[in-house]
Amino acid sequence: MHYLQNGNGIAEEEVVRISKKRAAILLELEQIVGCETFNSKIQNYGSDGTFLGEGRDFRYPLSFTDEAGQKIKRRSPYADLPVNVQMTGRYVMGANELHIMRALEKLVRYLEERHELKI
Repeated sequence: MHYLQNGNGIAEEEVVRISKKRAAILLELEQIVGCETFNSKIQNYGSDGTFLGEGRDFRYPLSFTDEAGQKIKRRSPYADLPVNVQMTGRYVMGANELHIMRALEKLVRYLEERHELKI
């Protein structure tokens, strides 16, 4: 069982079980998102607004926190990390962080509950 934190960083009362299969799906979804990073200093759009960024994307690194509170930074792979550590995965962008693994779990749960997605 793993706790998901709400947007304020406070653990929600709900305990969410995340199976290895579900963690693998979240890992795949994160890799899709993580590979869509572009540097804004590179010209990614043509003068007519056409996207020209194909092939200019790069893999954004994920930061994790292990059970001992140690930070881990990886681009991939990270399937070897325990599921509870994987679920701490976040993109650190200066002073801001996007808790991508938690967000993806919430999105999948939303699709399951509201749109009958079966996983």
